[in-house]
Amino acid sequence: MHSPRPIVAAFRGLRYNHTIGADLSPLLAPPYDVVMRDESLSRHPHNFVHIELPRAAEGGDRYQEAAALLTAWREQGVLQQEEKPALYLLEQEFSVGGATLRRRGVLCLVRLPEEDHRYVLSHEGTLPSARADRLQLMRACRAMTSPVMVMHEDPEGDLLTWLHADRGEPPVTGEEWDGVRDRLWVVTDEAAVADFQRAVGGGPLVIADGHHRFETAMTYRREMRELHPDAPPDAAFNYALMLVTSTRDDSLVILPTHRLLSGLCGRGVETLKSAMDETFEVRDRPLRGDGSVPGDWDHDSPIHDPVFAVYCGGDVYYNLRLREEALPRAGSVVERLDVSLVHRHLIDPVLGACGDENCNISYLISAREAVDAVRRGAADAAVLLRPTRVRDVLQVAKVGERMPGKSTYFYPKVPAGLVLSEATPAPVG
Repeated sequence: MHSPRPIVAAFRGLRYNHTIGADLSPLLAPPYDVVMRDESLSRHPHNFVHIELPRAAEGGDRYQEAAALLTAWREQGVLQQEEKPALYLLEQEFSVGGATLRRRGVLCLVRLPEEDHRYVLSHEGTLPSARADRLQLMRACRAMTSPVMVMHEDPEGDLLTWLHADRGEPPVTGEEWDGVRDRLWVVTDEAAVADFQRAVGGGPLVIADGHHRFETAMTYRREMRELHPDAPPDAAFNYALMLVTSTRDDSLVILPTHRLLSGLCGRGVETLKSAMDETFEVRDRPLRGDGSVPGDWDHDSPIHDPVFAVYCGGDVYYNLRLREEALPRAGSVVERLDVSLVHRHLIDPVLGACGDENCNISYLISAREAVDAVRRGAADAAVLLRPTRVRDVLQVAKVGERMPGKSTYFYPKVPAGLVLSEATPAPVG
């Protein structure tokens, strides 16, 4: 009896030629959803933003221009293809709350699931405009330019052990736009590849970041199967580029995504405060001397109690704890999440009562920046949330539910330009 094909595979990645320099700092770009194009362009003429977020001359097709540039860079030797199938071990060193962390993951190919398979699980929905944009780029380039980030529960810790095995000095390093340090090892040893495949097994893999890229890869596969019905089962378009991480890694970090409310109508702030008093236990707290909300605003509340902070201006903020009678007694996993509860009981009623097309909600990772926006009059209120927990993401994905938009921000993002994977009818390897 044959064992099932591994869901992960080594591949001959396309990446920057070392002759340009082992330091990739000036060449890396943020992924398309957080890209700072002008800043990236200024770092190097070959910065990957030219391909990840292309712009065309007037009347041109920016996706076709990205494809033409990708071809030119290959011909010029700016980008080169790996000689042997490889796994790419990525370590990202970053700071959160004064602590230095190092998260590791493996850039590899993951075989896209068929309709009756559930080994790649999602936790949030996607936007049609973003899917269409990524699909047009993938069609033009016939490659995945950025990975999907996924998590493996790693019950025995085998993946974590593999990730932290000594691989010597990394051949490639780089510093990203936000100070994150990247180290990349190229693993071609067949025994190490086989060990990695065994550690991942049959999954499941839960998407942390990159839902649009995953759905784009699924759509692209369907199109390519129609165009190339005789392509082999291991055709490259049957796979997606992913970064596989372990949920046992203490450096797997989710940052909170705070809400900024602006454009509220004349009594918008009063409506907000009324909604707070109706459903929450509210306590006034002083700001710090520097005008910021203390970092431990949720410190005296148990982790299972939905608790928030709201700032509407002045010298105090409000600590909110949802009253017990407002807690859902049953229902879906998503309904019990902090982000769902604060929208249902506070944000959505306020925006609905306002009824003004100028009312809007925006999102910030930094609590300080959110409070500062209110202080300088750029927003009417800041609603601060605790980060969603990894275990909540896993639970939501397993039951097939979807979180509200902007529920998670896995940090750091995986930069564009480290490794590309081809998406052609040719077999991988």
